[in-house]
Amino acid sequence: MKRLCLLRHAKSDWGDPAKDDFDRPLNARGAKAADFMAGYIAASAFRPDTVLCSTAVRARETCTPLAARLGKGVPVIYRDELYHAMPDAMLEEIRQAPATAQTLLVVAHNPGLVLLAMALAEDPDDETALRIAHGVPTGGFIVFEFDVGRWTEIAEGKGRSVFFGRPRDLMAEEKD
Repeated sequence: MKRLCLLRHAKSDWGDPAKDDFDRPLNARGAKAADFMAGYIAASAFRPDTVLCSTAVRARETCTPLAARLGKGVPVIYRDELYHAMPDAMLEEIRQAPATAQTLLVVAHNPGLVLLAMALAEDPDDETALRIAHGVPTGGFIVFEFDVGRWTEIAEGKGRSVFFGRPRDLMAEEKD
């Protein structure tokens, strides 16, 4: 079995309209959500053993606190190809993940991320898939499981959607 986790980068800063999209950093709310999600993911049953991350500044800043919590034993591979990638390009990157990875986390962008999630869902009408279809906010975290032995076997319509969490909801649950 392989587990694929998808994390949309946290909220970015739009304060400088002259800044190139690729170079936009996280805003204060995004930095807080990235830190929270890092702790949540690192402590969860979905803890990745390999991370693929877009090279865009906001994606790297989302990944930084997670990489620190996961430690040096978990490789973080930065890929230019994940910047604004559509599902086919993301799937190609996933299929090239290290064979040793059992739980892979991809940190990337919408609309490609949500389109990939919808394409991977085995049952697009299950509760988790329906929630994903209504939108993946910044910092949104999705988990799929596949009954395959290699990343090259990951295919559309074959993923069991097992988790979808939004930072706002997860933060509220933690306070309860």
